[in-house]
Amino acid sequence: MTSKAMLGMLPSSMTMTGEMIFQGLDLRSISRRGWQRVRGKRIGVINQHPEQSLHPAIPIGRQLSDLVRSHLPLTRAEAERKAKAMLARVSLPRIDAMMGSYPSELSGGMSQRVMIAMALLLEPELLLADEPTSALDVMTQAEILALLNEIVKERKMSMLFITHDLNIANYLADSIAIMHQGEIVEYGTVSDVQNQPKHPYTRELWYYHQKFNVD
Repeated sequence: MTSKAMLGMLPSSMTMTGEMIFQGLDLRSISRRGWQRVRGKRIGVINQHPEQSLHPAIPIGRQLSDLVRSHLPLTRAEAERKAKAMLARVSLPRIDAMMGSYPSELSGGMSQRVMIAMALLLEPELLLADEPTSALDVMTQAEILALLNEIVKERKMSMLFITHDLNIANYLADSIAIMHQGEIVEYGTVSDVQNQPKHPYTRELWYYHQKFNVD
């Protein structure tokens, strides 16, 4: 819900209170047309299930190049070159073959790398990562996390990583917000929240994390 709210994609039956300010822009005041200039271009998103985000009947290369052309005044050839460069950046093999592949032909890890490439194509200032590794095996998860960490530092961009896994939070985060029943109950550096938790729910989280993550 947090990432959907930040992208103006909450269901019509839901309302939002409070403020959402991004680079001085009040996200709650953006018009439908205004979101075209924000989603993807300024705020990129990586979803938990890439198979729900990639069109099953359109080749990967076309999906990426169409995204580029919907925001930038590039020719088809220029957009394809940009797409290939990004697929290479996320360490996908056989780029020419990948451009012609369909989502059903990819493994879970490859699909998630395609989603990362898609999220970064337009060079956003903020990346929303909504549990992007929860459906992956442990080795693939580690590879994806290392890749995200590397790219975020390389591009000096911000990332909001939504996760239930405190190991991931420890590895990636500079600061952490603990949510309980839809509200932020604690916020601070990972060290402060881990070593000096103030909210009972936070203390319980760390207790069970330590109990079931013994070396």
